[in-house]
Amino acid sequence: MINKIKTAAEAVEPIKDGAVIMVGGFMATGAPEILIDALAAKGVKHLTVICNDAGVPGRGVGKLLSNGQIKTLIASHVGLNPEVAQRMNSENEEDKLACILVPQGTLAERIRAAGAGLGGFLTPTGVGTIVAEGKQVIHAGGRDYLLELPLKADFALIRGSVSDEFGNTVYNEATRNFNPMMATAADHVIVGTCSIVRVGEIDPNHVVTPGIFVDTIVGGEKPWQI
Repeated sequence: MINKIKTAAEAVEPIKDGAVIMVGGFMATGAPEILIDALAAKGVKHLTVICNDAGVPGRGVGKLLSNGQIKTLIASHVGLNPEVAQRMNSENEEDKLACILVPQGTLAERIRAAGAGLGGFLTPTGVGTIVAEGKQVIHAGGRDYLLELPLKADFALIRGSVSDEFGNTVYNEATRNFNPMMATAADHVIVGTCSIVRVGEIDPNHVVTPGIFVDTIVGGEKPWQI
């Protein structure tokens, strides 16, 4: 069996400037903080980050935002982090942030579609609004729908509660959020997990993310705290 266990610094080493990265978490709950810290220390720039939200200052992807590493943010909610508006309105082009807001259900389904190998899906969400700009409208069954395309990434940084040495991962309660679907929609998946156990110690009935999706495992993630 390939050894997938690395340090956080080793795990993020393949991530280069300009990479497209999915990061799990919901208002920083379930965010892989040790992987985000390692990416902040690495200092790569011009990242496109796909995350449910912008975290909060000092938590989740908010650290990468404060560090000036995110060039484009694709998210459904940014209201808890005032740095988003500040960066969007910056007169310094190098600091300026492009923020693409996507309705939350649509964001989740676009990621899931990528993971399932689908070419897209139809949704009524956003029809007749600014969300529809530039998108194909398809009339079916007497109703208009937007064609939403799948959303993929080069890397997914996800957070588990317990992983085995192959990467089979379980999540604790609300920390599960976007992590499982992101694990299916990226070329390279890194899981930061609270504890690593031997293969066979996790009841297969409890596995949410099968290890076949996981490329790298990093231990030492702390249980989420407010």
